[in-house]
Amino acid sequence: MNIEEIIRIFCRLSGLDCEEAVDFRFMCDTALSYILSRIKAGTDIKCYGGRINFAAAALAYYRYVLWSLTDGVVNEVKVGDISVKHEKISELNAADKLCREAFSDLKDILTNDDFVFNSFN
Repeated sequence: MNIEEIIRIFCRLSGLDCEEAVDFRFMCDTALSYILSRIKAGTDIKCYGGRINFAAAALAYYRYVLWSLTDGVVNEVKVGDISVKHEKISELNAADKLCREAFSDLKDILTNDDFVFNSFN
């Protein structure tokens, strides 16, 4: 795992440059920590470095998109009768799908933290 590679991938996904991404490095760090905490015992993680890097970047990007939804900035440009609005919800859906795909690619080495509550009446 290489945090610099994770940040580079995060920059590509988010469209941020390296200087802007510095403020979001913590998202990359915590995403990597989360993934490492879920890896099955005895797994040689060196063999999975590229996939782990990508999954950490995808998770950081998903969290970044969630965070950006709370920034309160309206992403709409209006010129005369023409307006263009950036749909952050569609970006969130795409980030969610990317993150799920990346985690699916690691399912062979991750523990399953899914919680199911069943009620028997």
